[in-house]
Amino acid sequence: MKDSIAKGVSNLTLILYSSGSGAMGVNGVIFGAWVLFFYNQVLGLSAVLASLAIGISLIFDAISDPLVGAWSDRLKSKLGRRHPFIYLSIFPLALGFYFLFSEPVSLDQDYLFWRLLILVVLIRISLTFYETPRAALGPELTKDYDRRNFVNAWAYAIAIFGSIILSFVMYKFFLVETEDFKGDMAFLNPEAYKYLGIFAALLIVIFGLISSLSTHRFIPELHQPQVKTAFSTKKLLEEILECFSNRSWLAMLISGCFYGLNIGISSGVGTYINKYFWQWTPDVLALFPLVTGIATIFGAILATSLAKGREKRNVCITVFSINILTSPIPYLLRLLDPYTELSLFPDNGSNLIWWILISYTAIEDMLRAMGFVLVISMIFDIVEDSQIKTGRRDEGIFMAGPGLIQKVLSGLGIFILGFVLQYIGFDPQTTNLQDENIPINQLVIFQIIIQPLLTLAATFCLFFYTISRNSHSGVVDELGYKN
Repeated sequence: MKDSIAKGVSNLTLILYSSGSGAMGVNGVIFGAWVLFFYNQVLGLSAVLASLAIGISLIFDAISDPLVGAWSDRLKSKLGRRHPFIYLSIFPLALGFYFLFSEPVSLDQDYLFWRLLILVVLIRISLTFYETPRAALGPELTKDYDRRNFVNAWAYAIAIFGSIILSFVMYKFFLVETEDFKGDMAFLNPEAYKYLGIFAALLIVIFGLISSLSTHRFIPELHQPQVKTAFSTKKLLEEILECFSNRSWLAMLISGCFYGLNIGISSGVGTYINKYFWQWTPDVLALFPLVTGIATIFGAILATSLAKGREKRNVCITVFSINILTSPIPYLLRLLDPYTELSLFPDNGSNLIWWILISYTAIEDMLRAMGFVLVISMIFDIVEDSQIKTGRRDEGIFMAGPGLIQKVLSGLGIFILGFVLQYIGFDPQTTNLQDENIPINQLVIFQIIIQPLLTLAATFCLFFYTISRNSHSGVVDELGYKN
């Protein structure tokens, strides 16, 4: 079996292809940090209704992601298997983000609920048609065990770059203090979110077009499905189930579910903690995305160096184990500080706490970057492991997994968080910090318990991943691919 494309793809092309992940970085910031906060704290929608809208939209993800992945694996067209989906989805995705934060015509609870639900469904379906086929190009562009780390390091770095740009501009230029919104009340300025939606839409178009156009010339050389046969829903479902019976894939899927849930809860909690627990103002946070973004990119690059000549799985387990131990430290010290004679943590608002927390956040993001780069690279390697058994290249189905996990489980995290916020007593109309003292401490306690537990469960699942450097090399040789 020939692999005419493998030698022709330069590192520059791989980097430009990876730029498409910037759209996922934008999506991650929007849904991780701003959607629930905007609809709950700014527009006044009940946290339960906001999380319910996001939760209902998950049903569409659970159905659409594997089906679109399988569809793109089997599509025969002049534009190949993947590019038609990507081109058709970029502008609907951008428009979805624009309208998500545009000014509503009413603040009625029912109206806000249906508006949020419809827009989130539009965004999630568009994201499925964009990211699942786009991500599936990765395993085709290179079959090399270590070069796949290179691709995913750049993809992760550019995803973080997208989130850095969006977050920095939001904090520095959009969430500015006005006469009506001073200090940490600037978080509640609805005008800022309108510009957030416009900027997010612009970034989606830029990242999407760079990525898709950079690989367009390779369309004739990309893998083509076998001779087209009559469509059979039964056969399609059988093939999907066959893919999902791969042991290594199941290990990664279950592990990813725990990680995705962790990301959803942690990201959703972040803006509440910044405003109410650390009592930051937006201008103080402006440098956080830049500094931590640089650390994340460094972590992605470091992952490729550490994994070179080593087993990806072992490096990944080590990194996430360290993360389990370090993640709760600053929150525990702050909560315990009032009960000890010695000062365990600097006062809020001091220069020292700023330096400590920005350093802590940078280290945590660096560790996560190292792990996630290797996780996606490990999923790449499952493609050939499955192909040797089934005779099919099912990149679309396998790469639907990370996107599905991120959207469904992070959405589920926000869904759970909405009920937690309602239970502990967050009132959208409350702006008095003293009134929020007890609820925010309870929210932080919830976070420092759930985050390590979910990370531990996800890390444990990685022990069941069975593909090694040697086994992958043997499979690639047997398939006749050139690295």
